[in-house]
Amino acid sequence: MASMDWLEEMHAEFEDEIIHTKSTYVKKMSQDYYWYSPVLKKLLDHHSGDCVIAPRDEEELISVLSFAYKRKVPIVSRGGGTGNYGQIVPLYGGIVLDTSKLNKVLEMKEEQATFQAGCKLGVIEKTLRKHGQELRFYPSTFMKSTLAGFIAGGTGGIGSIQYGTLWDEGNVLQLSVVTMEEKPRKINVTKKEELTKYIHSYGISGIITEATIATAKKTDWHDMIVYFDDLQSALLFSEEVSRKPHIKKRLVSVCEAPLSSVFKPLRTYRSETKATVLLQVDPDQTQEVMNLILEHGGETTDTFAQYVKNHNLRVSDFSWNHVTLWWLKQNEADTYLQGRFDPHIYLDQVRQLKACFQDEVLIHFEWIKARGKLVPSSQPVIRYTTDERLQQIIDAFEKLGIKVSNPHTYLLEEGGKDDWIDDICIAKKQNDPCSLLNPGKTKYIAEGIHEMAGEEHV
Repeated sequence: MASMDWLEEMHAEFEDEIIHTKSTYVKKMSQDYYWYSPVLKKLLDHHSGDCVIAPRDEEELISVLSFAYKRKVPIVSRGGGTGNYGQIVPLYGGIVLDTSKLNKVLEMKEEQATFQAGCKLGVIEKTLRKHGQELRFYPSTFMKSTLAGFIAGGTGGIGSIQYGTLWDEGNVLQLSVVTMEEKPRKINVTKKEELTKYIHSYGISGIITEATIATAKKTDWHDMIVYFDDLQSALLFSEEVSRKPHIKKRLVSVCEAPLSSVFKPLRTYRSETKATVLLQVDPDQTQEVMNLILEHGGETTDTFAQYVKNHNLRVSDFSWNHVTLWWLKQNEADTYLQGRFDPHIYLDQVRQLKACFQDEVLIHFEWIKARGKLVPSSQPVIRYTTDERLQQIIDAFEKLGIKVSNPHTYLLEEGGKDDWIDDICIAKKQNDPCSLLNPGKTKYIAEGIHEMAGEEHV
């Protein structure tokens, strides 16, 4: 069979309604936010799928997988396309599987709920809050991100200060996964050691079709912004708020000056010279937080929360990787890193970084819990000049004991979240024997990848 004959056969087998071949649309759907990285931009800009298929239900999705398997056509599953590492960029063409039409609410229970893969997290949050619940945590891109996309490509987010990350026990409760075989199997995964095979896997080990997640009791969070004359004071304040277990919080986000100056919608609350801390706290703990602000020499304003509400803003839009996005809008040549500082010596690590790189590295922290321990997680902005200089900065981070999650690679093993890579690859071998699911995103290569005639390897 000629390499692209499958496109004609696809039109004969499936309704045109679910097939998209317009080149501009296919290119758009083949991309995520990999361009945050100048390294990935150079590597991935020219890659695209050959078509997009948007199945309307699970049965149709399974039929598409079977069709692709028989013709050895690679498939990349796409959620909201809000990832940062080229997770959904097809390296070998083929089908971009748009799961956004699988968007049903399947079951709502006390402290847990089940949704189809394509449900947007923003819709899930709104639905849960109508029932007195809310997401435990979510990425800053939650209005566009889908549930399965987050699980397969994300880590944590707003709320991780209370509940940890996707890997922490009790957050992801069950997954329904479809295999890439001639007769695809549907696997129901509930055990912790099995769930890790599909979390942050870039979809290489199976297609998530349903997910059951733990939920939290709804809180009417109070938004706060706090200013400090220096970064160290901001960090010490944010650490104390984060360490007090009785202060219920959803967000503790620290930006070195002048990062918050690019938060355009906040207008008068932006600062060129002050370090800022954005908080979401339980209203019952607001007074205690105010006392801590005074103790640490900070200042705040009681008009911020109402301003956010009146302007239909979300504080989450100025935290996590949205900080990077706002910065890149005005400084498009720059980039970022991701890393976890040592909670015992993080202040010294920051001091040494600033002494070495000054404004070449702008500190941005998000306090989280991981495996039950408080962690100063960071997404610092990097003033980019060359790939070589970027690598020097990464090396400096690692030399200081900062665990870098490298956002400048599309390979799972090199991204810094590889604790379960062996398990993921075992599942891939079992569920995807011809390595047709998002091939090329891991150093693990099955024999089937060599059978993709006419495709150029990266």
